[in-house]
Amino acid sequence: MSGKEEEFVIYMPVFEEEEEGKFQVKENELRKAFPISLDKINDLVQGMPNYSLDTIELHITGVAKSGPITELFIGAEGEAGMKLVLNKKKTADQ
Repeated sequence: MSGKEEEFVIYMPVFEEEEEGKFQVKENELRKAFPISLDKINDLVQGMPNYSLDTIELHITGVAKSGPITELFIGAEGEAGMKLVLNKKKTADQ
């Protein structure tokens, strides 16, 4: 082992707007992907102070490995995607 810590990068599909307010992905035409980190997911959840992140479920369509970096590609069709399960935080009066 080279001593470098393994790093994971998650890529989400980028949908392009065909016309104002309308997005469509045609089979095998998704050509762009956007990297998203677990830190960004946590930032998203922190924007909802009444909820806490319970589970992250990833449906991977492809994986690339280069040295210590593993890239996980999330698809846009069928069972592919990412699911975040949030739990409403309990307050003192509940």
